[in-house]
Amino acid sequence: MGLAPRQAASQTTNPCLSPQLSRGDTLSNIYSRTIAVTGEGFAPQVYRISGSSAYQVTDGHPTRPAFNETDLYDGRPVNSSPTVIGLDGNNIWQDKPYTNTSASGLMYNSLIWGQAPAQLHEGDSWKHTITVPWELGGPGTQTVTVMALDKEHQTVTLKREGYSEGFYDNDTKQMDIHTNDGTKLRVTVKPGTSHWTGYTTFRQGIVISDALLVTRPVLLTSGEQHFNGQQRQYILLNAMPYLPL
Repeated sequence: MGLAPRQAASQTTNPCLSPQLSRGDTLSNIYSRTIAVTGEGFAPQVYRISGSSAYQVTDGHPTRPAFNETDLYDGRPVNSSPTVIGLDGNNIWQDKPYTNTSASGLMYNSLIWGQAPAQLHEGDSWKHTITVPWELGGPGTQTVTVMALDKEHQTVTLKREGYSEGFYDNDTKQMDIHTNDGTKLRVTVKPGTSHWTGYTTFRQGIVISDALLVTRPVLLTSGEQHFNGQQRQYILLNAMPYLPL
C-alpha cells in the first residue's frame, strides 16, 4: 500500500468502528468454529460447531446498545434473552453481567481489539495487549493493521496477528485420544505458544465478515506416555439478512 505503519495515539473510536443503531433495527449473523489436534502416535481429533444469531435493537446507545437476542447453535435448543453488548467487552445476558471474551461477535470489542485511533489510514497499525484468556488465545499481545478503508461507507478491514501463552478461556485441559493401536486414553493438555492471524471487516462497528486462525503446539500426557501434537482452531463469522429464529 506504500504507507509506513503509524501507531495509534487517539483514544476516540473511529466512525467505521462505531455502531449507529436505532430502536427497531434488526441484525443477524452466522458462524462456525473448528478445533483440530494432530500428531504422531494418535488419531486426528476434530470438533466442529456452527450456528446463527438474530438481534432486535431495543436501545441504540452508541457504546452499550441493547437487544433482544436469539441464538441457535445447531443441535441445541434455541436460547433467547434481552442483552446489552458493550464496546468495552462488558456485556449483560439474562440480567447477569459478564466479560465478552469471544474472538468475534456482533460488534467491535475493544477488550480484544484495543482502542482504535480517531483517524484511520491504510497501513496504520496499533499494538494491543489482551489481558485475559479469551476464545482463541491466552493473555498476549497483537498488532492490528488497517488493510482497506472506505470512508464513504464507513467500512474498514483490519488484520490482527498476535502471540500468547497459556490456556484460552473455557479451554480444554483434558481430552480423549485414540492411540495408533486403538487404545483410548484420557490425556492432560499442556499448551505451547499460540499464534493467531486473520482479517475482519467492520461497517459502522458491526462485523460484516471475520476469519481468524490460531495454531499452537500441545503436549499430551497420560502417566508415562507423552504425545507431541499440533492444534489449530479457527472461527468464521458473516453478517447475513435478518431472519427470526
